Amino acid sequence: MSSDKEKLEEFLHMNKSIKYIRLQWIDYSGVLRARFVPIARCLRIASGSETTCLAQNSMIIPISTAPRLFPISDYHEIWILRPDWSSLRRCGFKSGHAAAMSFVDQKDAKIRFDKCPRMLLVKALERLENEWEAKVVLGFEIEFVLMDMLNNVIKPIDRLNGYSRTAGLRAGTLDLVEEIVDALEQSSINIHHFHAEVQDQLEIALTPEPALQAVDSLVLAQEAIRAICVRRNLKATMTPKPILFGPSSGLHLHLSLNKLGRASADNFLAGVLNHMGSLCAFGMANYDGYVRSTSDATGVWIGFGTDNRDLPVRKIGDQHWEFRMMDSTANPYLFAAAVLLAALDGLGKKTKLVWKDCKFFPHLMDERSRVEFGMDKSMPVTFKEALDCLKSDAAVKTWIAEDLLKWFISVKDKEVEEFGKMTDEQRRLRFLEYF
Repeated sequence: MSSDKEKLEEFLHMNKSIKYIRLQWIDYSGVLRARFVPIARCLRIASGSETTCLAQNSMIIPISTAPRLFPISDYHEIWILRPDWSSLRRCGFKSGHAAAMSFVDQKDAKIRFDKCPRMLLVKALERLENEWEAKVVLGFEIEFVLMDMLNNVIKPIDRLNGYSRTAGLRAGTLDLVEEIVDALEQSSINIHHFHAEVQDQLEIALTPEPALQAVDSLVLAQEAIRAICVRRNLKATMTPKPILFGPSSGLHLHLSLNKLGRASADNFLAGVLNHMGSLCAFGMANYDGYVRSTSDATGVWIGFGTDNRDLPVRKIGDQHWEFRMMDSTANPYLFAAAVLLAALDGLGKKTKLVWKDCKFFPHLMDERSRVEFGMDKSMPVTFKEALDCLKSDAAVKTWIAEDLLKWFISVKDKEVEEFGKMTDEQRRLRFLEYF
């Protein structure tokens, strides 16, 4: 196995134009952060002669209070970035730049990396492979809206005007999307397709990849979309509620399994559905995300159905599902890890799949019919409700390190408190700054 320095040197040998490497991580608020580091120093970091230290607020600052902080503990930890040099990619949207996702370590910690969402995903994947000889591939559907410098939706003559219509993709917007796709390809990210979603909304679906690599691709793809649009004096926003009256944006996770039998696949899915309320706190990790707890978005009732977009889980194949209870405010490593850990809980406990495959519109079903399909519990309709589900879910506390869970919940409790004091427009503008 190559050393960190050898991985970096090999990458630089193949990419001689690189001058800076972005050492990236995502905080508990779902915000991408980075240090832009010259190559010479990167080589010293990779050889182990230097480290990159972070301020504690690099993980725990709520966007509702930023730049103000609030105390979580009276102990000032030293946080260290540990780049995963195997994740190196060119930044196809900026010449001379590359990016590496990083683990977050703590000096003098009792358990190394116990507060790192990316490491949590790595451990969940290892458990799935070691305990069940199974692997997963993930793919993401990125929904976004284009806005002008005044935070209004752009309204060109050729306006996006409906699901998979060619309207809106005949002129300048098509040129923009093609530029984005070209940049993604230069970043070693392939797309499945792109299309108009609903009015004023675009979707770019990424090609499925092994789980960790897929999340890394998602992070870089989102940054590419934003960066290219900014150069055109546009804002590509992925926030769930970009305008007060208009489309809501999600970030749907496709997951495919291999090597699990039918019964085990049912247990896998049952584990996810059994912990749906808690998973919403990780996947829709913001005050306004629950505008999507409606039909044709995340869904109103907990359940699944073949090709049913009115439920939080859309079944696509026997071991392929789309998890719709996610948006761009999630830390994608934390959410993907939580989904897998819930599924592992179902596998370990042989949780029975009491839900039936629902191919009907749930809002047109009466209560008796819904109960027959196992849909007797509704989705959380507020972030506070989802957090309450998480706090009362004893099983989650056995999957996720105590401090990571405590700090995540502390940040999100503060978000509920502070955002609850704001008007809808104030919250909208704050989310537009970050997502």
